[in-house]
Amino acid sequence: MRWWLFLIAFAVTMSLDAGLMPALAVGRTVPQLWPVLLAFVAMYASRESALGAAACIGVWLDATHPALGVGRIAPSAVPVFGPHVLACMAGAWAVLEARSWLYRRNVLTLAFATVACAAFSSLAFIAIAGIRAAYADPSPLWGAGSGAGAVGADLLAALLSAAVGLVPAWALQASVPYWSFAMAGPRFGNPVRIGRSGD
Repeated sequence: MRWWLFLIAFAVTMSLDAGLMPALAVGRTVPQLWPVLLAFVAMYASRESALGAAACIGVWLDATHPALGVGRIAPSAVPVFGPHVLACMAGAWAVLEARSWLYRRNVLTLAFATVACAAFSSLAFIAIAGIRAAYADPSPLWGAGSGAGAVGADLLAALLSAAVGLVPAWALQASVPYWSFAMAGPRFGNPVRIGRSGD
């Protein structure tokens, strides 16, 4: 996989998530494009590259979603690195395990993978945050409300993200030849590229 291309897509995706996606919210449900990018990479890249991309996205999410910490005078928001990293890896793992039976050249397949990626990421994040809240945090990382409510809200956001992400998904699918993925098998077409280096 060409990492420089991933970094460009990563920067554009995170900028859109921060600047544009709140304007497309339906009620309190805000779509996000990072699951679209992560699902795309996990559908085509090697396992190592997919998990590396998940770690990059997770570090960014951990940095930009600080948790509430308790200071000496007043509570303060501090970054907690790890929960989103592991959650994104869980989302990538879900797509990696399913991609062998998916027809990857269809945009709707990428939309399905986006929902799966976001849903598994949410479940992993809530599980990690719940364990942390049980012994370390005065308030859970997911914010106010119950963990079940947070999962429900995240599933709605996953569905909305897949719908809003159809155009970016189409653009990503069109860019597949430029990523230098190692692709083989009937769902890709050219078996000669098995074991291609660069992924």
